[in-house]
Amino acid sequence: MTNPWDKIFSGDFKSAYEIADRNYLQSFQDFDLRSRAICFLLLRQYDNALADFLSLNKIEKQTKTLSDGTYLQIGLCFYAIGENEKAVEYFKYPVINRTDMKYTIDISVPASILFYIAIKLDRQDILKIATKELRRLKLTVPLFLLGQLSETELDKMFTKQTNETLRNRKQCKVEFYKAAKGLELGHIESYKRHLNNCVELKGNYLEFEYFIAQVEYERHNSSLHEYC
Repeated sequence: MTNPWDKIFSGDFKSAYEIADRNYLQSFQDFDLRSRAICFLLLRQYDNALADFLSLNKIEKQTKTLSDGTYLQIGLCFYAIGENEKAVEYFKYPVINRTDMKYTIDISVPASILFYIAIKLDRQDILKIATKELRRLKLTVPLFLLGQLSETELDKMFTKQTNETLRNRKQCKVEFYKAAKGLELGHIESYKRHLNNCVELKGNYLEFEYFIAQVEYERHNSSLHEYC
C-alpha cells in the first residue's frame, strides 16, 4: 500500500486523504483509520475527523489499548467545532485516568494541553487538575508552564537537536508552550506571535501542538476578517 504520509509531508493533504481512505477500506486496520483521521484534521474537516477518532477510541476501549493521543485528538475536534464542554472532558480524561493509558504521545502533553485549555476557557477547576499533574511530572515543559524554568531553558529542547526534522518538531512544541504561557500572563501579542510561529513551523505535521495552534490561528484570523 502507498503511504499517505509521503503526501502529508509534502503538504498535499487531499491526495493523502485519498490514499488513506483507500488503504483503510482495503485493510480496516487501526493504523490506516488513524491516518485518515489525521488527513481529515489537515483538511479542516473536523466532523469527519471526530467520527474516525471516536471509532478508534471505541476500538481501544475494547482491546484495552487506550492512547492519550486519541483522547486529545477527540478533544481537539470537539474544541474546533465549538463543543467546549465535550472537549474539556476528553482533554481531561487522560490526565485523571493516566494509569489506564497504555500508549502516550508524550507523557507531559496531556496535562500541558489541559493547562492551556483551562487558561483559554477560564476554567479554574480544570486549571487545578492540570497544575497538580504538571507538578507531579517535573519535566521541562511542565516546569516552564509552572514558571520554574525560563524561556532560554525551554529553548534547549530544540537548540540541542542536530537533526533538522527533530529540531523543527521540538521548536514547534516550544513555540506553542511559549504562547500558552503568554496567554496565562496576559501578554496577548506574545501569545499571538508564538502561536503563529508554531503554525509556521508545522512540526512536520507530527506534533499535537501544531494542530491545536492551527485551530486557534484560524479562529483569530477569522475574527479579524469579520471585524474588517
